[in-house]
Amino acid sequence: MNRRVSTPKFVVLQLCTLLLFAATVFAQETTAGLQGTIKDPSGALVANAQVVVTGTTLAGNKQTKTDGSGYYRFANLPPGTYNVTVNAEGFATTKREGLVLEVGRLPSIDFALQVGKTSTVVEVSGAAPLVDTTTNTNQTNITADMINNAPHDTSFQSMIQFAPMARNEPLAGGQMVGGGTGGGLPGSSGNGGAVGYSIGGAADSESAYLVEGQDTENISGGYSNANVPFEFIQEVQVKTSGIEAEHGGALGGVINVVMKKGGNGYHGSGFLTYESDALDGAYNVINHDTLRYDPLGAPTATADQAAQTYVPKNDTFHVLQPGFTIGGPVKKDRIWFFLGFAPLGRSVSRTVNFDPSICNLPTAGCLNQSAGNQTFKLKNWQYYSTARLDATLTQKVRVFGSWLYQFERETGSTLPSADPIPNQANTFLNSGTVGYANEGINTFFAQYSPSHGWSQPNATYNVGADLTLTPKIVATTRFGYFFTNYHDFGWPTTGANLSWNLSGIGATANCTPQPCTPSAPIPTPGGGALQQNGGTTTAAYDQSYTLFNASKHYQFNQDVAFFKSGWGGTHNFKLGYQLNKMSNVIDQNGNVPQVFMTPGSGQNYTAATVPGSANCALLTAEWGSCAGQYGYVTVEDFATILPKPAIDWNHALFVQDAWTVGHGLTLNLGIRVEKERLPVPAGLQQAGVVPPTSINFPWSDKIEPRLGAAWGPASGKMKIFGSYGVVNDVMKLLLAQTSWGAQVFEDCVYPLGPDGSNTFTNSDISVAFVNNRACPNGGPTVPANFAGGTTPTSLTDAGTGISLIENVNFRPWEPVAKGVKPYRQHEFVIGYDYQIAHDWAFEARYDRRRLDHVIEDASLADPDNFEMYTIVNPGQGVNATIDGYANYLTSLGSAYGIPNFAFNADPLNPFGTCPTCPHQPLAVRNYDGVELRLTKGTSHGWAGMFSYTWSRLWGNYTGLTTTEQTDGGATGRDSPDTTRAFDEPFYYFGANGKSNNGPLPTDRPNAFKGNLYYQLPWKGMSTTFGLFQVAYQGSPLSSFTDLGLACCNEPIEATDIFGRGKWANITQDPATGAVTIGTPYSRRTPWFTQTDFHIAHSIKVNPNNEAQRLEFSATALNVLNQHNVVSYWQGFNSIAAASSVLPNSIFVGAPSYQQLESGYDPQAAVNANPLFIQNSQYGKPNLWQLSRNLRLGVSFTF
Repeated sequence: MNRRVSTPKFVVLQLCTLLLFAATVFAQETTAGLQGTIKDPSGALVANAQVVVTGTTLAGNKQTKTDGSGYYRFANLPPGTYNVTVNAEGFATTKREGLVLEVGRLPSIDFALQVGKTSTVVEVSGAAPLVDTTTNTNQTNITADMINNAPHDTSFQSMIQFAPMARNEPLAGGQMVGGGTGGGLPGSSGNGGAVGYSIGGAADSESAYLVEGQDTENISGGYSNANVPFEFIQEVQVKTSGIEAEHGGALGGVINVVMKKGGNGYHGSGFLTYESDALDGAYNVINHDTLRYDPLGAPTATADQAAQTYVPKNDTFHVLQPGFTIGGPVKKDRIWFFLGFAPLGRSVSRTVNFDPSICNLPTAGCLNQSAGNQTFKLKNWQYYSTARLDATLTQKVRVFGSWLYQFERETGSTLPSADPIPNQANTFLNSGTVGYANEGINTFFAQYSPSHGWSQPNATYNVGADLTLTPKIVATTRFGYFFTNYHDFGWPTTGANLSWNLSGIGATANCTPQPCTPSAPIPTPGGGALQQNGGTTTAAYDQSYTLFNASKHYQFNQDVAFFKSGWGGTHNFKLGYQLNKMSNVIDQNGNVPQVFMTPGSGQNYTAATVPGSANCALLTAEWGSCAGQYGYVTVEDFATILPKPAIDWNHALFVQDAWTVGHGLTLNLGIRVEKERLPVPAGLQQAGVVPPTSINFPWSDKIEPRLGAAWGPASGKMKIFGSYGVVNDVMKLLLAQTSWGAQVFEDCVYPLGPDGSNTFTNSDISVAFVNNRACPNGGPTVPANFAGGTTPTSLTDAGTGISLIENVNFRPWEPVAKGVKPYRQHEFVIGYDYQIAHDWAFEARYDRRRLDHVIEDASLADPDNFEMYTIVNPGQGVNATIDGYANYLTSLGSAYGIPNFAFNADPLNPFGTCPTCPHQPLAVRNYDGVELRLTKGTSHGWAGMFSYTWSRLWGNYTGLTTTEQTDGGATGRDSPDTTRAFDEPFYYFGANGKSNNGPLPTDRPNAFKGNLYYQLPWKGMSTTFGLFQVAYQGSPLSSFTDLGLACCNEPIEATDIFGRGKWANITQDPATGAVTIGTPYSRRTPWFTQTDFHIAHSIKVNPNNEAQRLEFSATALNVLNQHNVVSYWQGFNSIAAASSVLPNSIFVGAPSYQQLESGYDPQAAVNANPLFIQNSQYGKPNLWQLSRNLRLGVSFTF
């Protein structure tokens, strides 16, 4: 008896059935494909012909039969070299050998059969066509030949730039320090490298970096977080546009590393590379020139502290990487294995002279002035390992498992400044007065101990299965896991670090009753420890000391691919489900509690809370200032602690159809939908405080059409194509780490006085960690933690009984605004490809990208509480207008995790309104690019690729990795969704009251590239020459200044007041201080050019085995040792003197925004501030190209 199932239930059942048997990698392929038609001599299509493929990377073979239209297709073929054999009744066997298939390529290989017996074999030759006429994806495949013969660094990221639209961008990595490991401060560090990787104008953190299809981005910063030695790599795929629906979260591109695997024959290598300071140029990642203020100078009333370019003495260093690989059969045609081990060791030796002649304070002396030359050593080892097993269980079932491990360990990680010349000695050692036996004072032997270090495992696991259900249906299942866990070791973890904010030498104690004249000295080092030089510390201290920073990235992927003929042509469907889960737990604070000492009479603390103000009034009545008898101390936590994991869940469904309609037209139609949730981590909520709203995007918020078309004539030599696509970012975990209570900046302030014996010793300040916090979260009356749970006598004022003055939280929560949409971009591409000859192809394409929404924290400055933030889509929703946003912030009340902390809550000092203020700025990043590429396939001993790209990157927002110097003064900060980009809306208005949108910092309109290699065989040997050349137009320069506020020795409210890409020559009269501003004009850095070179000489060591070869090589990056300037300092207000334009106007509320966004005369505004001082660094170089890097190698392959 037949029963009809209702349509909705039927659809659900069908989908569940497919997903039960199917799966593939999350957004990423690691295989190639092959398709075509079989015809007889008359051109008629041949049905039921058997097609068999065998290959160097395919265990056994794969077989299929042509359908009624003579069409065949193979999916999931590992990249490699293949032979294709076609048999059909009544026709001779046709065989094509040496067909190279690359990852992500689906070449069309047609066969014309000849009449004859099947025992007769007809061999045809020819490489795969350079033009794939059925796709609209722009991709670059860096094959094994290119890897072996072209110049590159030691890991795959260095070859991303081989794709025409991709670039190694120095502004995306060159200035931020402390990144690249889990020890960097979340949101305040970079990727740890000299460059970031930009594709199509997107940020370093906006591309997908995959190893065997597994995402390996840092889940906080989004940058590439797994290195892979090239000895382990078979191929690198770089997709830059027209990306299919199976790929998610990549606004830039998709970079996928395909690892080597075993084979039916044993093969492998042993190798050794070496690099040292004697081979390299002087300017490198460790030792590089720095633009800075002269540490012995100071600003005057009309002149800034002098600028200088600090050139450090070069270290001695050595880099050594031995290793081996081996692969082969466990059982031929059934089970293959591959193993690799390649430890990379780096040692650095730095000698610092601590003689009196280079002491910074020669008249007062240095604590260790007779120490002479001291040598400090850093040692770093990265243990790269890999293992892979592939098994063919049956013709229809293939499985694999792979493992990549990158354990890194470093000791001696805190090196002092190199200090090569007089008057630039390390100021750290100026601790105390010469001759005193200072109690507990830090020394350079402790601060730079070789025992200080860190370790970090980094592992990638992948398992999967390919199942051929029928000749037309192929299913794949993959599970991936990426794990890192950073840990510091070797630092002291008991006691506290007392750090003198200012000098206590000669200081006196406060006296009482008032009025009185202080005369008694504070305790001296002979009987205590308060009389110390400013900058003195008492313990070896690391602000970012990390107990653990464990990140996990899980991927589970299911899809099914099948083809069908007859529905108006040929359809190649792929549909699937993808689960992406990221989690992180972190415990990062100082290795010991940090206490800042402010000793002496007259030191006055300014309270920030109501209880603090009340306590200050009582202390001022007693001592004449808000302090104790000896001054005051600040117990400070700058910590990131997640007691429970931060977790992001992202689910995706996609459908893709490559529909070959006929007459050379293929429609690539796809759609992707996602559901994402980033909840507020547990364990951070305080009693009585409402937690922030989680990020929660339903399916309807993340709909991504991917539509394309390609047309090519029957000759297969030409293609015209176009595509349109939408991409949504997958959230990083930084918001959960920094904006919702896990990252804290908290001060507990105490009066400082004598202990019970009427004196003072350092041990009197017995502050201690509880749950790794010294100054815990809470209201202004929550005290610091002390040993034994008791506040020490020295921190309780005897006269008033006051101990804690106040607890101040400088890192309030950032609520999520209602209606926030995902970070989204749309893209349109058109192009033309033409195969000039069998080994030459020309490609041209136009790429247009626009942002629809971004996610950022944005603020308005409350007159009492300064900037107060929420998470918004800038310029949209509640953030559309000044008044609308102010009303929204007001409506939140005390929703910031701090009791009684609210926006516009003071009726005596209201924010006000600004009905005539312009619309809040939208995030704009417009990329338009025209790419021309000429590809030379391998023939006659050489191959290459040459490209020219014209592009325009215009707007006001650089993306998840900021390349703006205005963002704290250093470019390359990976701070997804929490940069300073939209902290204030007036950043986006020039002095003329109009939008200052313009060319973005990494806009380089003209870019030329060329890479090629040539192999010269002679006398049974071979010499290979490889070359990679780039020439990029310089990046734009934009004059900026702080508006309304300057502080903190960095740009804090920096604004491009003449417009982006506009530079003004500015001078200041040294006698009067008058400032003259020239007419703004367009200015750029010089062209960036670099030549990389590789040479290798290969010797055949066994005349009977071509594979056994001994090779000697040398690779020189920047072989001409060029030293191009890549950045100038662009801020014209002094940060040493903390001078700004329209000073303190930011604290007056809405009228400030009215003034800053409506226009003003910049020269008049500058000269209206009598304290304004021009920055002495303005217009001077502050970042340069890295010098030559020369690496020598020897290897034996078999």
